[in-house]
Amino acid sequence: MIELPGESRHVRVGGINTHYVVAGDGRPLLLFHGLGASVVTWRDNIGPLSEAFRVYAVDLPGHGDSDKPDIDYATDTMVQFVKDFIESLNLERPAIIGSSVGGALALMTALRHPDLVSGLVLVDSASLGRELSLYIRLVSIPWLGEFLESSRVGGTKFMLYKVFHDPEFVTQELREELHRSRNMPGAKEAVVRVIRNAVNLMGIRKQYVLVSELNRLEAPMMVVWGAQDQIIPVSHAYRASETVPGARLHVFDKCGHWPHMEKASEFNSLAIDFLSS
Repeated sequence: MIELPGESRHVRVGGINTHYVVAGDGRPLLLFHGLGASVVTWRDNIGPLSEAFRVYAVDLPGHGDSDKPDIDYATDTMVQFVKDFIESLNLERPAIIGSSVGGALALMTALRHPDLVSGLVLVDSASLGRELSLYIRLVSIPWLGEFLESSRVGGTKFMLYKVFHDPEFVTQELREELHRSRNMPGAKEAVVRVIRNAVNLMGIRKQYVLVSELNRLEAPMMVVWGAQDQIIPVSHAYRASETVPGARLHVFDKCGHWPHMEKASEFNSLAIDFLSS
């Protein structure tokens, strides 16, 4: 079991028993992980970020130690969950750092509820273009998706070697923790439903590509990416940053889909500097 800085808590949000880790004092900062992951992916960020903010790392519904209800996991449902979570804890305009699907969720929340979000850090975020890894596109196909997610092809080890550029980050400890949460009842079904809602064989469904809506953002935005991301291409980062005047962009070389883990120290400094300005 990986020990995380801060206190592990649960709160009921819209009927969903939701696990989160909280640490630090100051302005609220939410951390949203990616698909099939959990709060453990923020293990190297919670402590340093909590020196400047009150950090809430959230296990999204269907993931980690939160409930995995039999729901549709559609965009509207998930954005409502974020709104309800913020209101349940009486958080005043938190900033959000979102990784991959968590980035897309953060972005959608900021676009639909601009009064709720004070700043965005999008980390190798979905919804900034259609291109996506072949594996995720294949999971969107009925029956095939269930087979892939239930087979060794869809296992935790396979996922982690795709996520990291440096294989040294695929530790036994991380594999065991993510394997535990990814194999809880309802977890794989949640992953498949999230993918099918937003993805088809061509990639991200057109209605979920939000680049054309970025000019409506009221919250300041920083885009962070790994140059060697095998899940979502780095071209999405450049496209998004060029669309928003004043947006910050940082691309880490020799880095994959989770720069907040692979380049943790540099990432933490970037995030604190951006969100404190």
